Amino acid sequence: MMESKGISKLDLKRRNRKQILLSIRENGTLARVDIAKKLNLTRAAVTIITNQMISEGNLEDLNTVQERDNEPKRKGRKKTMIRINPNFKFALGAAVTADYISIGLSNLDGEVLDKSFRPIKGKIDQREIVQFILSASNELMAKSSLTPDQVLGLGIGIAPERWKQMHGTQTEFGMDFQKIAYYLEMELNIPVCCDSLITLYALANIDHVAQSRMNQLLLCSGEEYHIAFITDGRTDPAANRDSASVNRFIVTPNGDKAAGYPNGSVHAELIRPVLLKKAAAALETDVKKLTFAEIEKAYADGNKKIVTLLNRTAEKIAQLIINYAVMYRAERVILQDFALSQTGEKLIRDALKKLSGSDEQAPELVTSPLTPEHSFLAGSALAVEALFFETGGLRRAEPVVFAIE
Repeated sequence: MMESKGISKLDLKRRNRKQILLSIRENGTLARVDIAKKLNLTRAAVTIITNQMISEGNLEDLNTVQERDNEPKRKGRKKTMIRINPNFKFALGAAVTADYISIGLSNLDGEVLDKSFRPIKGKIDQREIVQFILSASNELMAKSSLTPDQVLGLGIGIAPERWKQMHGTQTEFGMDFQKIAYYLEMELNIPVCCDSLITLYALANIDHVAQSRMNQLLLCSGEEYHIAFITDGRTDPAANRDSASVNRFIVTPNGDKAAGYPNGSVHAELIRPVLLKKAAAALETDVKKLTFAEIEKAYADGNKKIVTLLNRTAEKIAQLIINYAVMYRAERVILQDFALSQTGEKLIRDALKKLSGSDEQAPELVTSPLTPEHSFLAGSALAVEALFFETGGLRRAEPVVFAIE
């Protein structure tokens, strides 16, 4: 029996449904009896809740799925397994960065249905950004023949370079883009939620089944470096509030200078413009025309200056990873927007192994699959988390049907 004093029946209903959804997500599939044990609920209560959620379409009974897909039935009496229905609702996601706007449509499992991408060259005002989000969202829903009722909502990740332009304000819970969200919600007639793209990169990279209890650190490269911390299967708002603090970390004592930063800092030594400038000087070429592919070729051809530059850069990045992994006790480090080739990734892995003493002692290193064109999945992850799991699969105005006493 659960204590309901001080909590409304609707809140209790949402909480119980949310816990059931989270438990199933962490396991992939679960039987009702196992859900009851994990959540300390009666089997009867779990049966009532899950049956309603199956009838609503939130969950699927795998026996029914097998029959529908004409799969052979298993012999003997087995537990009836339940999973989240990935096509219960669909999520729109958007990522707004200094260089592009990425928008797409996915199901609850992050499977991409369609997408739209717009590079940004030169200046762009806020109205133009918002208008593209509106027109692309409507077009994506229309192409998939989806009504607003079939869409959870729109999740938007906004990169730090666009926070001020999009009227973002920092709060104790993260970034607040209430004005933009409210306008888009009124125009699209679906819920809209926004947050820092850095935090949402971390959210989208969580493997809730395999690494739900693993401390993880996301390291994002670009015009600046940013970090985000994941613990217990969730992003950590307190640790992620000042994601740009990593730029002040010293990777080379008494190293290169950058105004407003310590000598030898990440900002002075490792940000993308600095690395391109150093590579251009080594190759005696125009930095504006230089590409990472050309740097990679110069390394493969044995250009001594480029070999030295990339080896030292890999050592600095490895030092940064090791220090932050120790600081946050992170067992896994995710690299976002590093544009690494196989050679670059190997250099960092070798440097990590050298600093750690062995592969076993080094944190697990993975590259985020979120390329610019698929970065909208960070926004989709927010929509699914905030508008499906946090609500227990209920719409915001859902009436009370039952509650566990």
